Amino acid sequence: LSPEQQRQVDALLARFRRQPYTTPSVKESIAAVGEEVLGVLIDRGDLVQVSSEVLFLPQTYEEMVARIRVHIEHEGSITLAQARDMFGTSRKYAQALLEHLDEIGVTKRVGDERVLR
Repeated sequence: LSPEQQRQVDALLARFRRQPYTTPSVKESIAAVGEEVLGVLIDRGDLVQVSSEVLFLPQTYEEMVARIRVHIEHEGSITLAQARDMFGTSRKYAQALLEHLDEIGVTKRVGDERVLR
């Protein structure tokens, strides 16, 4: 990355750190650093893409997955509203994360709830 690109990346990642559960969208991230650089950040593991619109820092993603697992282990399941409230985020982010966890086989949707696979 050029010095200018690195400056843009640093500014974008700072936004992710300031708002870990309500992160800049893919579109906003592309506007900040460009599509090619965003692709590099995802490929390098600097960001985790959970949907076409939602990205998280890897440490935030791992923390969210761990907290959801613990909740399900203790309560038996988790709803979208519970996940949203757990992280103080919006439905958009919680739904993207839960659908991603369904896709990768961590959870399974049963009615309005998610259970561990």
